[in-house]
Amino acid sequence: MTTVPGRSVPKGDTIRHHEVSDAFYRLLLGPTMVCSGGYWEDGEGLTETLDEAQERKLDRFVELAGAAGTRRVLDVGCGWGTMLNRLTVVHGVEQAVGLTPSRTQEQFITGFGNPRISARVESWEDHTTQDLYDAAFCINALEQVVPSVLAPRERAERYRAFFSTVGAVLKPGARFVLHTMTAETLPVNGRLLEDLRFLRRADSPFHAGHIPHLHELAQAADGLFDVIEIVNERESFAVACRAWLHRLAQCRDVAVVLAGEEVVARFERCLGIFAYTLEDKFFNNFRVTIARR
Repeated sequence: MTTVPGRSVPKGDTIRHHEVSDAFYRLLLGPTMVCSGGYWEDGEGLTETLDEAQERKLDRFVELAGAAGTRRVLDVGCGWGTMLNRLTVVHGVEQAVGLTPSRTQEQFITGFGNPRISARVESWEDHTTQDLYDAAFCINALEQVVPSVLAPRERAERYRAFFSTVGAVLKPGARFVLHTMTAETLPVNGRLLEDLRFLRRADSPFHAGHIPHLHELAQAADGLFDVIEIVNERESFAVACRAWLHRLAQCRDVAVVLAGEEVVARFERCLGIFAYTLEDKFFNNFRVTIARR
């Protein structure tokens, strides 16, 4: 979720990130402000090492992308800029460019005071450059590329446009690492159907985006990228959801003061839904490494 999933953003549109404060997200996610599955090691506590698990994951992504020490890297849906900052401060990238639909996230990233980071309130659809990137990332933001209301053919066209646009700003051979949820076709019981409807509600923190099937992404990238690696990491995302729920339970009174009872209850339900649907293998969370042809 380095971005927390929000609605699909039309060209030129900007949003406040769910109209929930950065202070609430810091309380929920921890100092790294990353909303994506983490890499825990055996014996580590869920919340005690949440930040380390997230940083370990980001470092692995940098390794897979071959981004360390490069000149220019793109993060599509950069969230609060943790990857951008880590690329430049830890991994020696000269310039890290992040795209976000949120002005509050742009302001948060600007607060780093890091001159090697450029955060832009800009859709991936509008992003062009003649100065091609050495690598790119999209960490649990792909789920918001396609609105859930689109028909299958329209979804296919939009995914194709996404991979074409990203490919156009990458150097030949440059790697693109994605972390994205996907959905499997499984028997739907009453509880699951009700929960999926809740996720699509306008007041859900994670509404409006289409959770893709893996074959939709494979078809969209075909001929544009070569597949390097695909790994299903649903367990790591489920563990992260449980960690966030635990953090929220520990400081719920403060969370309610920051965001209100209704918002906190919606987050609790959404995170619980994602946790059990990942654990029950209805949703996946794939790490996909591809290289521009």
